[in-house]
Amino acid sequence: MTIDHKLRRARLGTAIAAGTALTLAMNDVSVPFSYELGFSPSTVVFARYVLLLACLVILLPAIGLRYHLPRAQTFHAFGSGIAAAIGALALLVSFAHIPVSLAIVILYTFPILTALLESAQARKLPSAIEVLCLVTALAGIGVAIGLDQMSLSAMGVALATLSAIAYAISIFWNSTRLRDTDATLVTFYMAIAGVAVTALYLAATGTLAVPQSGPSAWLPLALTCVLFTVSFLGMFKAVEFAGGAPTAMTLNLEPVFAIMLAAPVLGETLTLPRLSGSALVIGAVVVSELSRNRKKAVVELAG
Repeated sequence: MTIDHKLRRARLGTAIAAGTALTLAMNDVSVPFSYELGFSPSTVVFARYVLLLACLVILLPAIGLRYHLPRAQTFHAFGSGIAAAIGALALLVSFAHIPVSLAIVILYTFPILTALLESAQARKLPSAIEVLCLVTALAGIGVAIGLDQMSLSAMGVALATLSAIAYAISIFWNSTRLRDTDATLVTFYMAIAGVAVTALYLAATGTLAVPQSGPSAWLPLALTCVLFTVSFLGMFKAVEFAGGAPTAMTLNLEPVFAIMLAAPVLGETLTLPRLSGSALVIGAVVVSELSRNRKKAVVELAG
């Protein structure tokens, strides 16, 4: 694989991650409509995984892929899927204990955790500019959402932190153990793990809840499930092309897009802190990716 080809793959992965951040933000904005109609958070998570799995059952043969993975890769895909499902459940349950925006800020420490995991595996420290960009992005998210106006709950913080750790592990796992495996096939096994984990959670907690109204009440849930399916496929395709840390960093755009969409859809006001915080996040993502691409080019040329 030539240097130019690797750089093009990395840029494509970053673009996919940015698109995934947008669809995730659209999902964030659409989820409250499902809650208002009577669906519980765990029911929404379960439904999203069921649709994802159903789509992949159809998609894999259509694109010429078999359902089979070697045993070792199957193990890694299931492990990554379990971690992602735990992250999704922990995040939604944390919403019952702390404000959603605070939970999102805590969740978006996962790019820092992903970078630390990758650096630990390589037995080196992250570069100064990577650390600065990650911290700047996190600070921008806090400014945009208004972190200084919120109270803390130990349980909510613990659950949101668990979510961040779980997502970091999932992305790191895919980046290091499954990067040479087709992301669509990996996502199929992750979806199986997600359905199993959320089904067990529903059975253990008895939190399955659906509205008693007509079919129209299911439309917001269907939209949420479609957006989740697109986002999940995009996220791990981005990891395949760009790597774990760049994907996690670019996904910092999700809360920025969510703030922008919340204004017209949910009637929230765009304030100066929100706009300035969004600018910090976007700037950090751009600088981080430019720095990483330059570093890759230098390493390849030196090699």
